[in-house]
Amino acid sequence: MKAIKKLFAGLMMFTLIFGISSAGSAFASGNEVKLLNSQVSVIYKNGYVGFNGDIEVANLGPVKNVTVHYTTDNITWYDTSASYVGPTDASHEKWHFGIFTNDSTTAGHSELKNLQFIKFAIKYEVNNQTYWDNNGSANYYNEVNNSYPLTSIILGTPNVLNANSTLSNGTFSGNIYVKNLNPTKIVKIVYTTDNWATTHEGYATYAGSLNNFSSVEGWKYSFDVPGATNVKYAISYTTGGQTYWDNNYGQNYEVQ
Repeated sequence: MKAIKKLFAGLMMFTLIFGISSAGSAFASGNEVKLLNSQVSVIYKNGYVGFNGDIEVANLGPVKNVTVHYTTDNITWYDTSASYVGPTDASHEKWHFGIFTNDSTTAGHSELKNLQFIKFAIKYEVNNQTYWDNNGSANYYNEVNNSYPLTSIILGTPNVLNANSTLSNGTFSGNIYVKNLNPTKIVKIVYTTDNWATTHEGYATYAGSLNNFSSVEGWKYSFDVPGATNVKYAISYTTGGQTYWDNNYGQNYEVQ
């Protein structure tokens, strides 16, 4: 009987430790919550270290909490809350999280100082239910880049993601994040300067890896659009016989 009690106690302790270290893997969800992108940024001059990202959740109720559960040493876990950004479509929302530290004596988040890596998962609480995106029980992982750029980017669900764009002095340019699914890729921008009365296509070019794992690449483009005051666009990414789109949830992107 004593042996059985000891075995039971040992199993309970293992479950407790495993549940904490894997950031709630027992409650992993389907599509209720998912990471879109995250990045770790470092500026050595002033000791700046930042950790931020974007999350998509299903709009299951009016009152909800979205929390990022993270560790920088595999021992202590911390929580930071995400903030509502806006709807992505009729039934989903985007949330954003971001924390940082620096050399200031009053700076918070000392756990980020001298950061080497970060592991994290996302908790979504709504309607008295808790859902997790913990990357299939593996948790998400990022680390400081070994070389320039000193911003390491990982992608969650998207295979291709619009990073930014500008329209200035007749030039339409921008940057794209692409998952490195295969060595051969075609990244294309479909755009219009007259609200889709006519369309144009242009190709992005490889700009380099965006993390130490070569899992995400940066691609860039620049097109002449003389006299244009407004550009609407979508991005396609073709690799391995599959084409993936980022068209801003069917609304297309717009830059002025």
